[in-house]
Amino acid sequence: MSAATAAHTLDSLSEPGPKSIHITGVPTAVFETLPARAAALGMPLDVYLRHHITEPAKPTMAELLESAADRDWGVDRDLIVRAVRESREEAETG
Repeated sequence: MSAATAAHTLDSLSEPGPKSIHITGVPTAVFETLPARAAALGMPLDVYLRHHITEPAKPTMAELLESAADRDWGVDRDLIVRAVRESREEAETG
């Protein structure tokens, strides 16, 4: 997933107008287990299921890092590297 797609995914998770999903072929044991698990957590089934289907849609760490690498943070990389090196040198000679 590209950085743009990751950013779009983050934005779309909070956009208005939620969509509905209809899932067929759910095994009976799963169908019977999910409401019990939601209830055990004090959650309505729809909230429990929404949590479990939105988690995988969130950007991965790799996607977030890619997105961050593509941004212009307004800070000069060479200036940061120089400051870190100077700091390390001062600590060594300290």
